[in-house]
Amino acid sequence: MKQLAYRLGIGIAGLTAFWSLGMISANEFAKSGLLMATGLPGIAGILLAVPGIRARPAWLSTAAMAILLLFFFDAALKGFLRDYFGLRPNPVLVLQAVFNSNPDESGEFFRHNWREVGKALLAFVAIGATAFALERRLARSEARRPANVIRKGGVVATGLLLASFLALHFNPTMAKENPALFWPIRYLDYRAQLEQAQAMQRAIAGNMAQRSEWQVRYAGPQANTVVWVVGESMNRGNMSLYGYERGTTPMLDAMRRELIVFRDVISSEPATMSSLMKMLTPADLNAPDAWHSKPDVLMLAKEAGYRTFWISNQVPNDGWLGLVSSRADQQVFINKGAGRGENNFDGNLLPGLEAALADPAPKKLIVVHLLGAHPTYDMRYPSSHARFDDADDAVTRRLSAAGRSAWIRRLRNEYDNAVAYTDFVVAGMIKATMASGAGSASLLFSADHGQEVGHTRDHAGQSVADASGYEIPMFLWTRSFSGKNADDKAILENRPYQTDHLEHAVLGLLRIESSYYLASRDILSDAFLGQDFSNGQRRINGQPYLPRTVMFNQAPAS
Repeated sequence: MKQLAYRLGIGIAGLTAFWSLGMISANEFAKSGLLMATGLPGIAGILLAVPGIRARPAWLSTAAMAILLLFFFDAALKGFLRDYFGLRPNPVLVLQAVFNSNPDESGEFFRHNWREVGKALLAFVAIGATAFALERRLARSEARRPANVIRKGGVVATGLLLASFLALHFNPTMAKENPALFWPIRYLDYRAQLEQAQAMQRAIAGNMAQRSEWQVRYAGPQANTVVWVVGESMNRGNMSLYGYERGTTPMLDAMRRELIVFRDVISSEPATMSSLMKMLTPADLNAPDAWHSKPDVLMLAKEAGYRTFWISNQVPNDGWLGLVSSRADQQVFINKGAGRGENNFDGNLLPGLEAALADPAPKKLIVVHLLGAHPTYDMRYPSSHARFDDADDAVTRRLSAAGRSAWIRRLRNEYDNAVAYTDFVVAGMIKATMASGAGSASLLFSADHGQEVGHTRDHAGQSVADASGYEIPMFLWTRSFSGKNADDKAILENRPYQTDHLEHAVLGLLRIESSYYLASRDILSDAFLGQDFSNGQRRINGQPYLPRTVMFNQAPAS
């Protein structure tokens, strides 16, 4: 068994080299190391247990090197993709690029990225050659000694390691890290997502009402720009704009007089997809399936002559939302990583927004989808915005007095850092919209849902049952509201609202009239009648929503 231990040591040393070069993450190193630690001795050990093969040690050497080189090639490929994308890549995006490229595009790709390719290839060759030299030296040393007879205990140990290696594959995450299965499994995922999206598109097209039934009419000025910023996992109770003790939103606080800050808005759902389905379409809590038979906001905007943009820090291949975003005239997806589990910062969306604002189209709808404060919180902001790390203040003391664990208190600090960074990003977007020069311009910010971070219990993340999972910020800057008096503003800000009716407010900003627009559901309209559920109340988790104490310590701007 010493032969296998030596070879495993060579393999782990090689993976350590890839990790030290930054080509694989600590998480990937741990998973690959565990697979190698069970797979190499388990698979190669079989060769020592079979008498006919044991007499030919070259078979053991060849098998061990093949396993090591497979792991090394996988690490080098991941390193190249990490270098190219700037973060851990989304394999489905990689496969989309591969299967949608022609030879000219492939040639251009390698001409442009030859340095990154060369770096990964050099690392693979150097580490692989070192492992090969050590293996050859080990093999020559073994050839000079009599062949070892593997004892019964060694056979049992080898069998246990092989069984452990196979058992790891019952964990889907571990199975996907097997370098022999990584891309085949991702390819199956890619095909499944593609087929699902196509089936959904066909179903929507078959159910969709005819355009003649939309009755779209534009009733606004010649030029109109609407920016709709969709926040992620934002709880208004963690914003100083709404009275939070910590100064998490200093830039928005400074702009308070120019904003309409809605004090009592809740999301319809505590999760992104189900919430956006109701924000972007005529679907609501009473008709949750209307999204696949009635047009969404982008469809209606395009029908009214708008040029549409979708600028996102989330993944493009995201089921129904991917179909909606694909309808935009121009799409910008800056997150090339594995979904929301990456630290690609929302500030990187600002150039895309500025470019869209500069587009000469007279009527523009620009949807900007943030990563916001989605878990993992400390991945949502650069270290320069970590304002509340190790904070010892009234918030910390209140959480401690309420029995919140040290873990939750730390996550609250990280969450507040993410909120503070979102303040910086969104304020920058408002300023860019203000400076765009468009005659009629508006920016609406609304979060998809909230987040429970020790507000009511020792928990951090989404919450179906807690009000904190639904209580969100929503505010508006609009040039058309300038000059209105404080009373008008106070009336708007105090209106209770739920975001399953938000598409009516967006259509109102777009000045689009259609059979799907109801002024009575538009929070900005003089005809607004409030929520019209059958029980007369807004609902969360199927139950009437009872507003908590409004956390807002600023008087309406005069």
